[in-house]
Amino acid sequence: MGLPEFAPQGLLRHVAVPRLVRRMALAGTIGYTRNERRGLVVANITGYLATVSSLAYALTYALQDFGELSHIVYGNILSAAMTAITPLFHRFGRTAAALWLAFVIYTTIFYFISVLGHDAGVQLNYIGAAAVALVILGVERLKLAIGIAAIAMAMHIAAWFLFPEEAASVAVDPEFLNQVYLTSATNIMAIVFVVVWYGLALAREAERRTDSLLYNILPVSIADRLRETPDETMAERFEEATVLFADLTSFTTLAARLGPRRIVALLDDLFSAFDALAARHGVEKIKTIGDAYMAVAGVPTPRQDHAAAVADMALAMPEAAAQVGKRHGETLKLHVGIASGPVMAGIIGRTRFSYDVWGDTVNLAARLEAWGGADTIVASRSVAERLGESHEFESLGSAELKGIGKVDILRLKGRRCG
Repeated sequence: MGLPEFAPQGLLRHVAVPRLVRRMALAGTIGYTRNERRGLVVANITGYLATVSSLAYALTYALQDFGELSHIVYGNILSAAMTAITPLFHRFGRTAAALWLAFVIYTTIFYFISVLGHDAGVQLNYIGAAAVALVILGVERLKLAIGIAAIAMAMHIAAWFLFPEEAASVAVDPEFLNQVYLTSATNIMAIVFVVVWYGLALAREAERRTDSLLYNILPVSIADRLRETPDETMAERFEEATVLFADLTSFTTLAARLGPRRIVALLDDLFSAFDALAARHGVEKIKTIGDAYMAVAGVPTPRQDHAAAVADMALAMPEAAAQVGKRHGETLKLHVGIASGPVMAGIIGRTRFSYDVWGDTVNLAARLEAWGGADTIVASRSVAERLGESHEFESLGSAELKGIGKVDILRLKGRRCG
């Protein structure tokens, strides 16, 4: 059963296993969702471990007395072959492999106990059924997992009472029975350990991916709060923050000329450059809408130099855009608007949530960005007041801004030397 070279292997990228083992573990899982594949991978691993265990038993019995125990040797070889094909059952549905493993393992164990008697300890293999069934099926199929575990418990108890030593169909040296018991105990502990470890490793990888996604779309402090208290309504007011809006000049014309693939590649490059600037200056990216980029400083962690952080980022953005434009054979110009003042911030939505900032300061920054010219950083009077003498401004007069009224407008020219 072929696997595409890199098909679902991202599922195991952070689990330290050899490449061949990884490919075997993923066999038959193509076409399932990432969450479903986790259980299927554990089913595959369980089947392979059962195969190895059965072959080890077959060798042990063959070396002890092949003539007397040949039917057990062949039984273990048959069991090994049946568990080895576990991945083939994934084509029949999410639970097919679990049911197949339960049928093969439970019936063969019961048969071996009937031959050797319960003193051989083969029934110990039933004990791991609960853990293995739950890891394979997951909590979303808890009733089926409980049912499989209950059958294992019933067969364990039945085997104990039905097949005492005197009921065994073959006479085996007691020392050998002790060896089989030790092997059974070791095997089941190893299988349970490996299966549970694998399940935990996959769960840890899923948690890592979730955390990575959260930290990519939310501020770190907000993501941590959301993980701890997912039902909390997160909305706060910040008395001091600076908001930045930026977008490309003549973007509609540019997008129509470049087409979807090239414009997406360009925006990805551009916004990645802006993200790097935001990280460098300690500014929090809020969102992108089309070619518009929104960021804020002083939220969600208050800081006294929020205006300076945003101003310095804004000053670096036109050059970053120019460099991106060169890489794509285009001339890129920006409109940038920044404003300082109180804002409100919080998480919007429940299933597809985002961290957003709103208020009069946000509206003012957006209006200033739309008002300015190409490669012009337009700032409110509030930004200049907070920056004092550290940055140089040029007055552009006043303007009537929609929804806001008449405001003084300044152009941020740069940071003053010294």
